[in-house]
Amino acid sequence: MKTQQEDSRPSKLLFVDDEERILKYVCRHLEARGYEVETSRNWAEAESYFKSAVSRPDIVFVEVTHEATDPTEGSLLRKICEAVEGTPVVVLSDRRDPQKIVESIQEGARDYICKPFKIADLQDHIHQILHTESEQFDHRKLKVSQPKVEFISKNQSMEQIRDVVVRIQDTKVPVLVHGESGVGKEVIARFIHQESLLATKPFIKVPCAAIPTELIESELFGFKKGAFTGAHIDRAGKFEIAHGGTIFLDEIGEMNAAVQAKFLHVLQEGRFSRLGSNDEIEVDVRIIAATNRNLEKAIADGSFREDLYYRLNVVNIEVAPLRHRRDEIEVFCEYFLKKFAVQYGRPETPLPEDVVSLFGSYHWPGNVRELENLIKRYVVLKDADSVRKELAARMEQEQQEAISETVEGYLQDSEENGWDLKEIRKQAVSVVEKSMIEKALRKTHWNKWKAAKELKVSYKTLLVKIDEYELRPAD
Repeated sequence: MKTQQEDSRPSKLLFVDDEERILKYVCRHLEARGYEVETSRNWAEAESYFKSAVSRPDIVFVEVTHEATDPTEGSLLRKICEAVEGTPVVVLSDRRDPQKIVESIQEGARDYICKPFKIADLQDHIHQILHTESEQFDHRKLKVSQPKVEFISKNQSMEQIRDVVVRIQDTKVPVLVHGESGVGKEVIARFIHQESLLATKPFIKVPCAAIPTELIESELFGFKKGAFTGAHIDRAGKFEIAHGGTIFLDEIGEMNAAVQAKFLHVLQEGRFSRLGSNDEIEVDVRIIAATNRNLEKAIADGSFREDLYYRLNVVNIEVAPLRHRRDEIEVFCEYFLKKFAVQYGRPETPLPEDVVSLFGSYHWPGNVRELENLIKRYVVLKDADSVRKELAARMEQEQQEAISETVEGYLQDSEENGWDLKEIRKQAVSVVEKSMIEKALRKTHWNKWKAAKELKVSYKTLLVKIDEYELRPAD
């Protein structure tokens, strides 16, 4: 653990993983952010380094899934936790198994990270652990870079969100961020923190949906030594770590009833108790919560507390899906092209115009995150054809699903209101016809003359059909 005298040196991290690409990935990105990183392919190799190193790592990250050990000696993870003598151990795993996460924490691990992970998320874990380990730890003294959040707002609805952030920057009122998965709720939460008076204080993210139900309470509020099996030391929770700064509760709708009640108490009183303790701890934090669920419906079905909702919903930010912000797609493309060209050491090659046009026509069910992943593929592989094929396949599947849903709806209506074969045929033809017209328009980049030729109809007929089905380029 880093002492007060050692604050000037960079934090040292040890990664143990049998995947060479993971080790190279963390080295490249974390060293660029000012950390000192050591790597090993297995624990036997890492253990000899750990014993001989002049200064010990501040955190040990270890993948133990494939490691063998003698069952009579206990688990390898427990052996590692005992061998490092109090240094925090974080498990790396490609298994998102709630039971495995619980077992790892009970065996002494400080945290559990599922692969693949983003460097920003990994850095969040590092900050939180270092802050927990020492009361003297000060984020402002940490010798690592803190890149600013890029808030892209060409769209009017996003500009309105920017205005809200400016108006609340000098307050600590709770903020509730709504939006579909992948729209950028976390970006907005980080932007709120970055633009506020708390910008130099901790920003602590809690992914509520990713933490097993058995662990969520101890993650948020901490625990006292002996509170449960595996609680070998006192541990601060995320609220304690976030004291003075911002806590971001991602997917707040996944909290269970018991945790909701304790969380409501924190909102009302600013105090809570660790698990296994009667002593109350006071905290002063800015709370930002995000959800992709309809919380009003969750209140109606009894899965979310109404009083908690109204306590949280002081400032409400609704983030529109990407399909309603198509004017931002080109800006996002430029941003991600630059970002990944730098990240992967590739030349910044613009997207072909036809691919950008396809992007403008797609529905984007995965929102900005889906767009980001496609741009990443393009930058890494330098293959526009693979992006075209992937996007065409997704659009085809989307179209088929829409047709199936529509036809099933007609059949259900017919069962309820009586069969009319002529009407069913008419409706089914309309669905297929609209789908084919959309496909032809996308293929020709909305060149109506070419689309009419492709469909073997007159230009005038196509114009009538476009009006009839209310088709627009943004659709």
